[in-house]
Amino acid sequence: MCAPHQPLDLTYRWLLHDPRITTLSFGAATAAEVTPVLTSDYTQPLSSAEITIFENLETHLHQSLGPDKCSQCYACLPCPENIAIPEILRLRNLAIAYDMTTYGEYRYGMLGNAGSWVPGAKGDRCTECGDCLPRCPEKLPIPQLLENAHQKLKGSPRRRLWG
Repeated sequence: MCAPHQPLDLTYRWLLHDPRITTLSFGAATAAEVTPVLTSDYTQPLSSAEITIFENLETHLHQSLGPDKCSQCYACLPCPENIAIPEILRLRNLAIAYDMTTYGEYRYGMLGNAGSWVPGAKGDRCTECGDCLPRCPEKLPIPQLLENAHQKLKGSPRRRLWG
């Protein structure tokens, strides 16, 4: 969907074309992942082709999720069970719309397992208390979406790397 660009290159362009953003912090695995950022001027205005790609990505997101699209407004918080509702629903959005299930499983697996780096509990902790429902401006069925996200993203159990 990002062709002819690589998704990361397009992401860097989108971030760095905004004059409010002056620094990127990312964890590159190899020097080759950093070279395009260092050798390109990503601060130029987006081209019409790049804008079209971003518009198409957004359209696809809306079409894929329909009325279940969470915009991460954070109005649903705080959750009495400390569930990371916006983050979980963001990962669900990515898994459904862009087939980013592997990434979603990885990030979801960190909830409750990575200390302050990834705060909040997983969706299976939802007690369906309904506290979030009247606060959601999109009127999403949050408990059902959390259960759906948990089923999609729970992956297989893994051992923690520390403690």
